[in-house]
Amino acid sequence: MKRLIESLPEGGVLAVQMPDNTSEPSHILMQEVANSGPWASKSALAAAARDPLPSPETYYDLLKPLCRHVDIWHTIYNHVMTGPHAIVEWFQGSALRPYLAALNAKEAGDFLAAYTEEIARHYSTRPDGRTLLRFPRIFIVATR
Repeated sequence: MKRLIESLPEGGVLAVQMPDNTSEPSHILMQEVANSGPWASKSALAAAARDPLPSPETYYDLLKPLCRHVDIWHTIYNHVMTGPHAIVEWFQGSALRPYLAALNAKEAGDFLAAYTEEIARHYSTRPDGRTLLRFPRIFIVATR
């Protein structure tokens, strides 16, 4: 981010949004399933989890000396999903990719089945059959 800010002209704006969901059950369960299945000894799974983001204070302290104005905030979206399978499908295009890439096809199928079971246990179904996926994001708008 520092390099991006430094490349902006005076008055230029950097706007960033990032998922801040590594503490959510969706991500914690990925690592728990990775650590508990027959694939647990695969070293690539140990490195599959995404690191937590730095704190808002860290971003502020990095950007403020370079910027005349910095805004930072969190928003929690609640995505209405069609059920636990939809949550798993949602993450197959992002956070689950490093886990699945470390497994062969059968292991990946078994991993997804175990993960889906855990998701179903931790995300309740609403009376209308839908499931809410909490999705925290951090936003930063910095003006140079």
